[in-house]
Order: sequence, then structure tokens, then C-alpha cells
Amino acid sequence: MPACALCENVQAAGEACDVCGQPFPAAERTPVAVEPLEGLEATSLPPVDAVPEVLPELEATAIDPVHVVVVAMEGLQPTEADGIPDDVPAELPSAPVCRYCRNPAPAGEAFCAHCGMRLPPPPPQAEPPREVRNCSECGTPVRGSSCPGCGARLAG
Repeated sequence: MPACALCENVQAAGEACDVCGQPFPAAERTPVAVEPLEGLEATSLPPVDAVPEVLPELEATAIDPVHVVVVAMEGLQPTEADGIPDDVPAELPSAPVCRYCRNPAPAGEAFCAHCGMRLPPPPPQAEPPREVRNCSECGTPVRGSSCPGCGARLAG
């Protein structure tokens, strides 16, 4: 029976003290028998210490990435979009709302007047929307410095 050096607790088995959590010395550690719970089905996953199966017909892409050259499809036209849709969230309410009691609070308040909970911080000031331009290489609408369609870097 291992005894804890810190709190002197004696227990039947284990790798650490049940009272204070202090790990036992390696020589005194005894595995705890774990009984399966009734009605619980066994996992379909392999054990943690299992060696992963290597399939020779699959290529190891994490170690040796594959570079694919794609040829443009015949008759495929570039999208003639008017611009990139805004991917900003819906407009936030002007007054903060308490996330606990859902009561609106005056702007600038840090705590809810109804329940006393801390109010969420004000949203960060949004940067002005970027100008949408068409890529000079492929015509894709671009809102940054590089084209999402062909990867070309745009000047300015």
C-alpha cells in the first residue's frame, strides 16, 4: 500500500494521493483496476499506444506535399460579379445589451443597472471598407493586395 509523503495518507492503490494529489514515487505506484461501466459500449478507436497502419497506396502528403497543375477548362468564363459580398456580421445594436438578463443599457455603462452583471465591452471600431478592384491577370474582384483567384499581387 503506498503512503503519501506529503499528507501521510495510506491508500490501497494508485499513482497519486487521493487526498492531496501528490504523485507517489515510481517504486510505490500500483495500477488501479478500472472496471467497465455497465451499459457502456467499447470505443471503436484503436488504443493510444497502437502503431498507425501505413497504407502503401496512399501518398504521405504531410511530409511530401503534392503539387498539382490545373489546366483551365474549355468554355469556362470568369465570374462577372459586381464585387465581393461583405463578410462582416450584421449591424450590432447601438446600446449594449446585458448577456444575462437581456436588458438594454445606456452607452458607456460597465455594469447592468438591472442585474449588476458586467456588460460586454464595446465592439472595436471597424476599419473602413477596402476598395474592390478587378485583378489585372484574371478579372476576379479583389479587396486586398493579392488575388484570391490566381494569386497575383496587385500594386498599390
